Amino acid sequence: MKAPFRVFGPPSPAGPSIEQETVVMSVVGGIPHYPFSFRGDALASELGRFVVEEPVTRVVTNAGALGWLVTGYDAAREALKDPRLSRSLIADPAMPQEDHSAPPLSVVGTMTMLRAAGLRDEAVKGMGPRQPHISLERVRDIASTLLTTMTAKGRANTEPGDLVADFALPWASQVTCELLGLPTEASPELAGWFRLLCTGEEADEHLFSDWTKALSRFDDWMTGIGTEGLLGRLALLNRSSEHPLSHRELVEIALFLFVSGLGNPAGFLALCGLVLARDPELAARLRAEPQALPGALEELYRWSVMLGDSIARIAREDAEVGGVRVSAGELVLISIDAAHRDPAVFDSPDRLDIDRRPSAPHLRFGQGRHFCPAAALNRAQTEAALRALLDTVPGLRLAVAPEEIRWRQDHAVLLPETIPVRW
Repeated sequence: MKAPFRVFGPPSPAGPSIEQETVVMSVVGGIPHYPFSFRGDALASELGRFVVEEPVTRVVTNAGALGWLVTGYDAAREALKDPRLSRSLIADPAMPQEDHSAPPLSVVGTMTMLRAAGLRDEAVKGMGPRQPHISLERVRDIASTLLTTMTAKGRANTEPGDLVADFALPWASQVTCELLGLPTEASPELAGWFRLLCTGEEADEHLFSDWTKALSRFDDWMTGIGTEGLLGRLALLNRSSEHPLSHRELVEIALFLFVSGLGNPAGFLALCGLVLARDPELAARLRAEPQALPGALEELYRWSVMLGDSIARIAREDAEVGGVRVSAGELVLISIDAAHRDPAVFDSPDRLDIDRRPSAPHLRFGQGRHFCPAAALNRAQTEAALRALLDTVPGLRLAVAPEEIRWRQDHAVLLPETIPVRW
């Protein structure tokens, strides 16, 4: 899945540049401001319109930069694979940005840095389906324990459970801690670090200070890291590398790997839980037909709305995307969520249909050389957690009307504030 950071320095205290002021005027003249919505249970109406009428269109970002928003499926797939559209150039502060500051290379160029140090193969193995650091039985056990605690607390206090605070966030945090080799006692604290995924005004206010505190914590952990978990293996091999990463680079990569393991898995698991809680018939079917769950997950990856912004690229050279000419140095914003609702590719794309057999694959984990190395592991771990949810909470249902679910605003990965449930 996408790399979810946005900012790594305090926002500039200066006002908008002349160029930015020109962009602001052009917004008034009709160029839409992106992003449009932070709801994860419905695609923004603007995205739905663009995917049909203008699959590559001009937008203005939070940073006041012009960019090309790609919403059509074919154009998005083409853009994700195009080597002329660079991920690492997003780290260049001179390039147009989605938000006010550029991320460091350790976030957008993680695998490039690991490759240069001779660590890429170990990292890929440590995020693959056969990684040795945490078993699927352990992943499911973590989920079952959290759900048992949630239901016991609910029975004792007659209060609804919360699939976000009681399940999705602590599950993703603990699983990622054990995978990486971080102290498990820190998992409750780290579950609260979802705020590191904030964007826009929220990022301007909080992210620099939060990021600095997080780096300090990871500095301590990486200084004393043993040989357990993926981070321990990387640190060990780095010591004998011909081109070792600096301690600071290892710390930043470690933090990025944790937040990636927290944000996307927690957001997707929470959305899956919401779908099951508001559709007991679907939950009952998956409970009765466990063999249907892998296919249902693939449809949920397609149907879900997960991104609060986009997958960003910078054109290294002139290119054509979806029939539109993109000039070197321009910003390209790829909306996977919109691409998955393209009616030219998916029949009745807004309908969640676990029996769907699409003619084209979903793009949730990327394409080409940027395909997510943790894709198979994410699928397997999420399936284990959902099987635990179906088995442990057979009477799962929403405790509020679906329209009462509120979503966190200004975040790169979408997540409800709470999902109150009963059973």
